[in-house]
Amino acid sequence: MQVGFDGGGGGGAPLESRESFEVQPFLRHRPKAGWMLPVRRFSKVLLLIAVLLSGPSTAEVASAAQSTSAAAQTTAPAGVSTNSLMSSTNSPSLQYSNNPVLQHSNAPVGKGVKGVESRPKEDFMPKLKVQTNAPPQVGIATTNAGAVPTPASAPRKQDFRWDLSWKGWDGLKVDISQRTPMKSPRELLGLKPLTNVPTMHLEQLKMSAKIGGVLETDGAVYHTDGDLDVPNDLQLRRARLKIQGDCILIYPVSYKIEVGYIPHKLNLNEAWISSDHIAYLGYLVFGVFQPPMGLDLQTSSRDLMFMEPASAVQALAPANEAGIQIGQPVFNQRATWALGIFGGGIFSTEYGNASQDYGNLIGRLTWLAIDHIAPPDRPSENRLLHLGLSASIQYSASSIVRYQSRPESYLAAHVIDTGNIDARAAGAVAAEAAYVTGPLTLQGEFLDSVVRINTDQRLNFYGFYTSASWYLTGDSRPYDRVNGDFKRLVPRRNFDFGRGGAWGAFEIAARFSYTDLDDGEVHGGRMGLMMGELNWYLHSHVRWMFNAGGGHIYGGVHDGNILIFQTRVGIDF
Repeated sequence: MQVGFDGGGGGGAPLESRESFEVQPFLRHRPKAGWMLPVRRFSKVLLLIAVLLSGPSTAEVASAAQSTSAAAQTTAPAGVSTNSLMSSTNSPSLQYSNNPVLQHSNAPVGKGVKGVESRPKEDFMPKLKVQTNAPPQVGIATTNAGAVPTPASAPRKQDFRWDLSWKGWDGLKVDISQRTPMKSPRELLGLKPLTNVPTMHLEQLKMSAKIGGVLETDGAVYHTDGDLDVPNDLQLRRARLKIQGDCILIYPVSYKIEVGYIPHKLNLNEAWISSDHIAYLGYLVFGVFQPPMGLDLQTSSRDLMFMEPASAVQALAPANEAGIQIGQPVFNQRATWALGIFGGGIFSTEYGNASQDYGNLIGRLTWLAIDHIAPPDRPSENRLLHLGLSASIQYSASSIVRYQSRPESYLAAHVIDTGNIDARAAGAVAAEAAYVTGPLTLQGEFLDSVVRINTDQRLNFYGFYTSASWYLTGDSRPYDRVNGDFKRLVPRRNFDFGRGGAWGAFEIAARFSYTDLDDGEVHGGRMGLMMGELNWYLHSHVRWMFNAGGGHIYGGVHDGNILIFQTRVGIDF
């Protein structure tokens, strides 16, 4: 840990009047060149150690503080207060404050993984807090008998702090921290501690949490022929409670828990813990989350282009599973890689591979072949080409592999289904591509699965989709460099009917998908679908979606045509 001093503030005030100041780590986002300790700062580390061991007198400490303050005032530009001078980026600052607040470093804020939208501003590395143990100062009180000395009140003890605040659309924010005093070297040697010398406190416990929720309601009307029979329906599509944030117990980690209701059942959607960045390995994540395969399922369900993923993705890509994964962005966040081991069939899922009791080794690589991502205030200049490749090797301990899909409407039943396949293993590959230029987005994926059944025969199932969307309001689809997928659209102007007449953002989209689950003796069926959509983004957290389309199902248990008209109103915070 590197230590630096902020020379601003104080105007020559003696050090003992400064109740506390922070020493923060800052190497998390520091460039490679910054890992060497400059000689000047290293000398200050030695000076601090010398102060701790020797215990200077009050006069010496005050003199040192006044010299530092005078030097800062000498170097301050004319007309600028030294209190307003900021240290350089990624440099720690030694600050004093008698407020029990979490001090922030000015390092760039990094971004988390697996759904954490952004790491908090607080630096969640273990932090030392240095305080002086100056004796209470003596004041002068005036009474009828004249002026008499009175001892000043002792400084408040700041061992535990909590903060609870409502952040509007960002949900409920909770911050908790606790400090533990550390013994000085003299106390460890059994000597009497000195006064007017720095003492250290370690923030052993620190936690931030953002509590939010998701509420989505679907309504659908169907028209079918042949042997298809899908009733009209209106249901609560999702109702979830989510808690996510960062904490320090022994090591700094990020976490997320998301539980809730989907039609006819409760489910655990996500529950994971992620480490901070580890050299060469990236981020280590374990728990229940979406495995790194494909593009559509990597994007949050609240940020998908359509109401539901394409049928091929629903059938052949893995759903949220329990596992452990490593990965990180590389080449200046122009590429990403991820590799994980997962065990499926444990939790109820919304869609995805329906196999039971299996193990999966899954990996994914992405690359920005064109990288001209523009700032949000210039969407017309946004231009990128995303390419990705992922693969999985699946082994089923119970020898059961199964693929199935709905007609891209969750209120409908599964209309193509392989049933349980007695198999030894299965492997799958997925190729993905997306092109964005201004308001236009073109996206597609191809998935292929090979299943080895116990008779040493091989079955082949595959599917693909291609889609296009256009923002009528000139917005552009935002890209997430860290995870290699798309993130939430923030309209340039939120809906405001009363003032200014802003309407938010409008998007039109079309998608064609085809899925083939019919091979050999397995007749799971084939399905081709064409879907059109209109999305109205009233706010970044409020969206109204309209889908209309149809398709043909044949070759399996069901044979017929289907027309779909469905809508969704979704709110999250």
